[in-house]
Amino acid sequence: MTRLFCVGIMVAAVLFATSAFASVPFPDNCTIAVGSYVCTCPQGDWGYIDVTVRDQFNLPIAGQIAGASLGNTTQLCADPITGITDALGYVRLYLPVGTLSTVNTPRITSTYTVTAMGYTIGGGSFEVMSADYNCSPTVDALDFSFFAQDWLQFGVSLRSDFNDDGTVDALDYSLFALHWLHSN
Repeated sequence: MTRLFCVGIMVAAVLFATSAFASVPFPDNCTIAVGSYVCTCPQGDWGYIDVTVRDQFNLPIAGQIAGASLGNTTQLCADPITGITDALGYVRLYLPVGTLSTVNTPRITSTYTVTAMGYTIGGGSFEVMSADYNCSPTVDALDFSFFAQDWLQFGVSLRSDFNDDGTVDALDYSLFALHWLHSN
């Protein structure tokens, strides 16, 4: 009986020690998915970063806070960006972001850093577009006036080319209209 009790205690200690050790994010096993450009809205219902948090054994870490921080805060207005991982270690971090974009700076380039449980798991950069052109923080008539300035323009990285097809047209207007009067 004493021997069986000791074996049970040792097995329990190993299991608890392994699970405690395994609950640390391991950046090489984590994934971050984001495109080269991101469309955002102050309500946070448009742009996002997909994150999967895994440990050194490639096991998902569930129920933990993951977050993203953006650089270039002089041209971006962003609320805190956090979420909780699900049972597969996955979370979609929505970006409630407006921009201070002008004709001279059509899209804002920003860096981003993704963290989980206080550990940095990755980062990169992307171009940010927003239906909130002036960080008001509502998509309103002033934002529509910015969109109207860009109407039927052609080129690369246009401020209002939300579908990135090289022209500001009715498709872009329909995307803009989906976010009309959204606010944070």
